[in-house]
Amino acid sequence: MVDIRPFRAIRHAKVSPEEMGEVTSPPYDVFTPELQRAFYDRHPHNVVRLIQGEILEGEADDEGRIGRATGFISNWLKEGILAADPSPAVYPYLQSFTLPGGKRLERRTFFAAVRLEKYGEGKIYPHEQTFPKPKGFLFGLYGKCGAHFGPIFSFYSDSEDTAFSSLSSSMNGDPIADFEDDGVRHTLWRCDDPAAIEAVRRALADKEAFIADGHHRYETSLNLQEAARQNGTALSGEADYTLMCLANASDPGMAVLPTHRLLKKLGASVDEALARLADSYEITEAPAPAGGEGIAVSERLSEMAGGGKTVFCLYDGKGPLRYLTRKADEPGDGDTIAQAVSSLDVSRLSDDVIDGAFKASHDEVDIAFTPDPELALAAARAGECAVALLLNPTPVESVVRIAKAGGKMPHKSTYFFPKLRTGLVIHAFAPPASG
Repeated sequence: MVDIRPFRAIRHAKVSPEEMGEVTSPPYDVFTPELQRAFYDRHPHNVVRLIQGEILEGEADDEGRIGRATGFISNWLKEGILAADPSPAVYPYLQSFTLPGGKRLERRTFFAAVRLEKYGEGKIYPHEQTFPKPKGFLFGLYGKCGAHFGPIFSFYSDSEDTAFSSLSSSMNGDPIADFEDDGVRHTLWRCDDPAAIEAVRRALADKEAFIADGHHRYETSLNLQEAARQNGTALSGEADYTLMCLANASDPGMAVLPTHRLLKKLGASVDEALARLADSYEITEAPAPAGGEGIAVSERLSEMAGGGKTVFCLYDGKGPLRYLTRKADEPGDGDTIAQAVSSLDVSRLSDDVIDGAFKASHDEVDIAFTPDPELALAAARAGECAVALLLNPTPVESVVRIAKAGGKMPHKSTYFFPKLRTGLVIHAFAPPASG
């Protein structure tokens, strides 16, 4: 079962709802050095100092910044900059935003503490692969601070919308956060009504939860739970729960964008790559896009994919656009989960184009990602990457099917938009965060 319960969130205590954007930030894993510095400069108590501290000159690992984060949370709690809410609650959260094409949406979610379940032993399902390095950093950071800083974004299916509607009365009062940043308005309330919370618990008890964003954070929470158990922590303590933001899959604001690839280091020229692709892809040329035509290119890509076709767009910033339409596959031997994963557009882009045709580097410094088609094309035009590769989004139905079957999708297969704000609520599970 998906077992949620209220928790006493740690929050900024001396900041008005309208100023919460100054002390919160995007998730740790989207920071560039420039963005990190911008949030450092935004406010002396911005959560970036906790979730993505700077590595100082002469430091060879994460130990220094983890130590500084531990000092910050300890001191901020002592000084009253951060404070735990007086009673357990869940936290309704709205995000109002505009898609790259101009459509305005609102996504309704809520924060709660969710009981951890090992994969395959409950109803919480992953869909993406994880890597040891970020989990090692998070294990040290969360473990030393005693807090889950970054929420895990998950979705469930609730056709009658019972869970979220049970919280609606709590949203009639004044919000505890209400600000706009980077085109997204964030509004947060607090609900400590036992009847409403119990209604949410009942509504989710027989549901399944699918992790959309935060696989490294969830698996780190599992690792911290195991460490706590080995140290003799009692069952059903806060270490058995993690911080999760839950959304209804049928919510009108559930938007999944593609994650376009920007290749910086190629092992083959564009002409060589196109020659390698010619047997399996139909290649159609179109005039090079002018600035501002990214949405039109994305829309054409979607139209060309009608009927379930795999279609990509390739642009090197010099020649024309190339649309790559995969030719019909030979009938398969069966509808296995491995075939389902390999037939995803994102898998074919990686296997056929990035690896097979371009033999491109996957090192972090050699590949970048963006959900915005205009930014992708502009990067190629400006020479910031050698090739921009645009693709269509992965359907939520594919995420659910592969996750339930135990399959794992390639890295950056989905981009659930917008990203959750970090620092609105913090879940304490051990000292110093828990006091």
